[in-house]
Amino acid sequence: MPNLYLIAVIAGTEVAIRSDCIESVVTIGDVIEIPKCDPMVAGLMALRSRVLTLIDCQYAVSGQSQRISPRSHAVIVEISGHNYAFSVDAVRDVVSVDDDAIKPVTRLDSRWSSISVEIAEIEDRALMVISPELLLASRLEMAA
Repeated sequence: MPNLYLIAVIAGTEVAIRSDCIESVVTIGDVIEIPKCDPMVAGLMALRSRVLTLIDCQYAVSGQSQRISPRSHAVIVEISGHNYAFSVDAVRDVVSVDDDAIKPVTRLDSRWSSISVEIAEIEDRALMVISPELLLASRLEMAA
């Protein structure tokens, strides 16, 4: 049975995100910075009468802040009843991947191992399938 995955770029690396956890993909508008907040939180943004916390995915992975412009893209997800926008460098495609092309995670760079849930073989390349929930949780654990 095929599953849909969004192919995006985070910190210069192509990754896959399961489409069933994604509400939408949007262009980022105005961002309101939050003083003295964790650097992973790029700020707050409005989307369809909702306030979303904008997460700097590049910072979460590399420790280096991403320059987020009003033309950047964000992947919108809901985690534990809260709405988040995860900034990405780029959005490439939505692809269908068969179950037999999904493999367990093997050795990964430590930056990615805590947020990758599996490997998807897409066309002639293997992409990490990342979990937005784990990305958010990994940073919160480090902060605690």
